Amino acid sequence: MTLTGYLRALTDLGVLKEKDVPPAKIYTPLKGKERDIYLRIAEQSKVLVKENYAELTLYTLFRLFKRPIFKEELERAGIIDASPGIPARDEEIAEARKFMLKLGFKIPTSSKAFVPINNDLEEHFQTMLAQSILEDLEASYLVRETKQTKLEF
Repeated sequence: MTLTGYLRALTDLGVLKEKDVPPAKIYTPLKGKERDIYLRIAEQSKVLVKENYAELTLYTLFRLFKRPIFKEELERAGIIDASPGIPARDEEIAEARKFMLKLGFKIPTSSKAFVPINNDLEEHFQTMLAQSILEDLEASYLVRETKQTKLEF
């Protein structure tokens, strides 16, 4: 139990990455490699919405990249088994694959791509963007967390 607590704490601090491989959890160090955008978005999604983090991750990637998100990209974010959206249309997939190949990413022709099914995640998306900017610029201390109310007599 003590070791598990330390591992979870290191995961919360961003030193380790937690990956579920039922019935176990695998912890790998993040030090030495920079966290990529996929992993970072997945981590922030888990903090905001624990139960539907896969949907929020897909929604965020879709909004940021303005294209369908391939299964391989979801796997980079730690979403292995679930498909949190609906399959993209064939023409959208072909266009996105062509774009990714131009950038140097190899996407198999059999790879599936997804688009979000839930468009009610805009508020969470906006929150994630704000948190990312504040975290990167180390400006969180400037945010007023509570609203002061006046007592009237």
